[in-house]
Amino acid sequence: MIKITLLPLFINLTDKEIVIIGGGKVAERRLRHLLDYKESLTIISPDVTDIMHEMIAVNKINWINTSFKSNYLAEAHLIIIATNDKKINNQIIQQAPKTAWINAAHHADRGTIHFPIILKRGRLQIAISTDGASPLLAKRIKKEIDSLLPENYESYIDFLYEARQLIKQIKLDPAEKRRLLQDIVEDPIYDKNNQQVFLNKLKNKCKR
Repeated sequence: MIKITLLPLFINLTDKEIVIIGGGKVAERRLRHLLDYKESLTIISPDVTDIMHEMIAVNKINWINTSFKSNYLAEAHLIIIATNDKKINNQIIQQAPKTAWINAAHHADRGTIHFPIILKRGRLQIAISTDGASPLLAKRIKKEIDSLLPENYESYIDFLYEARQLIKQIKLDPAEKRRLLQDIVEDPIYDKNNQQVFLNKLKNKCKR
């Protein structure tokens, strides 16, 4: 048996055509997952769950209320196969564009991408996968990591981003810039007032 090695990536879905085929619970989970990253997508299914119906209406999602036809995949960049019909699932894989990414919920090994468990705190994203060994363990790891992060971690990440942009503008040698960036990671500043004081100091240095 050939061991398939997966490379973790973060991809930009802007201007990408995404097609979800199926309208059950699996398709619902995939849709909920994708809405945080892409609002413009297409669902192909004669029926959808009540929750999917609500998400379609609220997010103005393109719902093709019919059975699968191969011409619906012509422009697709990412195809989510989420039906419980093995014949249709195999047909989709065979007729999908060679350049399209495929997530096959019915048979993960036949797809080209998997959906990991994701912990998201603003700009921070942590993807967790056990390569199919135990999705329950992946969820447990997510919960354990989440419990380690302070409640204000999201604003802290925003602070780090703003500080980094300012430090890049300051006329200092690269080693000194790295030291400044390292200091606010090794000795985190979580208090918003203290963050602002630090940012103001950086802004003053930028003006010099």
